Amino acid sequence: MTTLRYDTICSVLILLHILVHTKTALSDILNVQHLSDTKFSSNEYSDDDKEYSDVDDRGRGSLVQSNDQQDTNKIQDSHLYLKPDSHFGMENPVATDTLDKNIKWDAQWGAQLKLTQASAVAVDPNGNIAVFHRGDRIWGPDSFDNENRFDPNKGPIAQNTIILLDKGGKVISEWGKDMFYLPHGLTIDQAGNYWVTDVAMHQVFKFDAQDVERHVEKLKRAQGSSETSVPNVRAGALHENSIPKPSMTLGEAFVPGNDNRRFCKPTDVAVHSNGDFFVSDGYCNSRIIKYNKNGEMILHWGRHWGTSREPVYSQPSPYAFLIAHALALASELNYIYLADRENGRILCFFANNGTFHKEYRHPAIGTKIYSVAYAREKLYLVNGPDPFISNPAPVRGFVLDIYSEKILSMFEPNKNMDNPHSLTVTEDGSEIYVAELNNKKVYRFLQEVNNSQSAKQHQPKILTHPDTKDADTEKTNITKLILGLGSAAISFITICIAIAAIVARCQKRGCLLTMRKRMRWEAERRENFKLTSLLENRRRGRSFKFLEKRPNPRDFSKLSTEPETSEDEHPENSLARVI
Repeated sequence: MTTLRYDTICSVLILLHILVHTKTALSDILNVQHLSDTKFSSNEYSDDDKEYSDVDDRGRGSLVQSNDQQDTNKIQDSHLYLKPDSHFGMENPVATDTLDKNIKWDAQWGAQLKLTQASAVAVDPNGNIAVFHRGDRIWGPDSFDNENRFDPNKGPIAQNTIILLDKGGKVISEWGKDMFYLPHGLTIDQAGNYWVTDVAMHQVFKFDAQDVERHVEKLKRAQGSSETSVPNVRAGALHENSIPKPSMTLGEAFVPGNDNRRFCKPTDVAVHSNGDFFVSDGYCNSRIIKYNKNGEMILHWGRHWGTSREPVYSQPSPYAFLIAHALALASELNYIYLADRENGRILCFFANNGTFHKEYRHPAIGTKIYSVAYAREKLYLVNGPDPFISNPAPVRGFVLDIYSEKILSMFEPNKNMDNPHSLTVTEDGSEIYVAELNNKKVYRFLQEVNNSQSAKQHQPKILTHPDTKDADTEKTNITKLILGLGSAAISFITICIAIAAIVARCQKRGCLLTMRKRMRWEAERRENFKLTSLLENRRRGRSFKFLEKRPNPRDFSKLSTEPETSEDEHPENSLARVI
């Protein structure tokens, strides 16, 4: 029995150790997070029918909505907003007056340009720089009516609105006259296609790279000839005689809206490496719309922030924007970045499903962020002036690390910029271009890039959870999952082996048989002392032999050796007694 007790104690200790190890492994398994099936509420897709003030260009108006959309907007907001995953740390060591000496302003580049309001700048695959400007047109308080409608009778801009320059700042070509009414956004994708937005026409246009190249070559050959603009162009036939012609047109000309077919002052386009593209429908609707390469809508999310049903002290939801002004894509990381201009923040979403990932903001940047660009795991952005605060942040450019969320660099020309409206950066981050809206300039900055460090890129993948920090964390969670499952399997096998060994040892020593007999004896003894058993024995005429004095088995003289008989067995003896 002592050996059995010793074996039992050892087995219990082994099982406790295995259970503790298994619990740790299971906790590692549970910590592996997966993307939840996120469902957006109706409010995240809607906008509000209210008068809106355009802070940037001082337009004014309200959104024209369809009846279905107005019905959707009647749903009340619960104010249960998602908490941002992280912000810039307030302990950021970068001082607000410290500029990066490695980012230098090229003062001579583009000095000869004669621009008006430069609204956008982009870099094509050949390294050339395209500038989108508004010619002699200015976005003023009378540009739109109260319903966000532009008067098409004003006619298109007679000047070339797109200027293509080489890296030295020399003009290669100009085109785009009599094609646009109020330019805003310009994007050139990896294939060289041009994507432009016109806020007056409420439309998005795509121009194929081949058509643009043919047009540029034609302009070079006819450089000495003079051409007049097309007079009295009808809105429906605006691009019939234009070269190049748009291969894709989204939106209804001069008709603002908030549905699947119409925009209201769209601001920017970002094109994914797989051909999908995103449109920020920014001034009125404050939403992001995703399309496939054929221009078919895939999904959309976002709504206007600052409605009457939202308290002034509450923080904006990650899905509520106040002018969705610019977009940037990190295709290899599956991130889409939005410059939420009037909320002074950069919002990061997962490009595949629009799920919120992270928010960036910092007091050194201020309350306005006008544009954002991405290159090699860094964000490039420009802030803007805020005339409503007493001590605004300096207007300049910033470089941020997308993982540590710290301000890595700040840059500006020889003095603060006035009102930068757009910026772009080359793929390696060595060249940064900023378009000034009011100063009518385009700045070029050169950055020293360490190719050995910047070449380190994460492999393209779909991240599995909005709270996942980076690809290294994802890889660690997968490793934990594998190790946890392996540890659980080993623990289970060890438990089975230990139990089998204990059972075999007990069977070999006969311990199990002895314990079984003892258990049966104890059960019978307890059964005899039960009240029901006693009453049953009395009913049957049995005597309680355990109350009688039992003879001493050692006193053999007192034992009767004669067989016991009863009167029933010998009735003649009883009769003789009676007689």
